[in-house]
Amino acid sequence: MIVIDDFVKDKKLLDSMRDVNSDFWKLGYHWWGGWWNSNTPMSVRHELIENIWRYNCPPQVDGLGLDGFEHWVGILNKDNRIGDEEGYALNHHFDKDEGTGEGSPLLGTVYYPPMDEIQCEGGYLKVYDTHENDRNAPYELIAPVPNRLVIFDATQLHAVTEVTEGNRYAIAINLWDRRPSTDMVEEG
Repeated sequence: MIVIDDFVKDKKLLDSMRDVNSDFWKLGYHWWGGWWNSNTPMSVRHELIENIWRYNCPPQVDGLGLDGFEHWVGILNKDNRIGDEEGYALNHHFDKDEGTGEGSPLLGTVYYPPMDEIQCEGGYLKVYDTHENDRNAPYELIAPVPNRLVIFDATQLHAVTEVTEGNRYAIAINLWDRRPSTDMVEEG
């Protein structure tokens, strides 16, 4: 696992992510075939993905053969949970091709944009040291710190703990060596 604080240095990009009414925060799963395949204007999400994986790619993950990026945003608070597990805002899971149930991303990424409000309480990313559904396995808790980038093996068991105060803003980006079969909005 790689955790990098104060990741994005570009003030314009940081400001663009703060507007919760912008397209950046549009819900749903999206697919981007990468800067190497795109002739269309860049969205703010594309700029962030390119900032992470083209211009500031951590050397530990350099050289992956990519087909593109699956990405989605989430705003979680104490009133909206995804799933029904007590104490969790997002249930325990493994990332996979949701269309077939088979195949998995090369890597998972979570980025916490800095917003203009007080940071949430709770909402930790909980990543277990297992590829099995073993909730007794050792795990790491990663706080949703604004402008923090987390890169991890998304095939490991993971979840998001309950948000007890405020809003948890995050964008998830999975790197794939082949596009998953799941229906996703194509973004250029």
